[in-house]
Amino acid sequence: MSVDTNPKSAKILLLELSNLQIKELKLIVQCPTIDDLLAKSKIYKECILIIACTSDKCIELASILPDISFDTLYVLNNGENINETIGSWWNKTTVVYTEKQLMRHLCTKSMLCYYNEGLQHRKNGDMGLLNACMINALHALDYSAKFI
Repeated sequence: MSVDTNPKSAKILLLELSNLQIKELKLIVQCPTIDDLLAKSKIYKECILIIACTSDKCIELASILPDISFDTLYVLNNGENINETIGSWWNKTTVVYTEKQLMRHLCTKSMLCYYNEGLQHRKNGDMGLLNACMINALHALDYSAKFI
């Protein structure tokens, strides 16, 4: 079978969110600073990038978002008004209000990324990678139940 597609992996870049229960999520990359997030976004530029941060980091983050090709931005709102800060990226932004909600979103987004990557591997005829992706998708979905 000819290779028609190039499956893309995903990475979730967490900006200063070291207190989350992420040990079960394989896609997570911790970024302790804005500069580190920008550097990691360049390292993983071929991946589907998902970014998560708290609302107090949005102003800083907005200064580098034009330089990053990202799929989704998750904002854990801790009281700041972020409407104007995130303005042009609002269609890619999901605002949550608890760490539990954020973890549920990160788990289900991980599941969807693994699932979609698996479908691409199936199109390429690579059933081994398809199975690995589907197992990871089920694991992420199962982990999301801890945050309901």
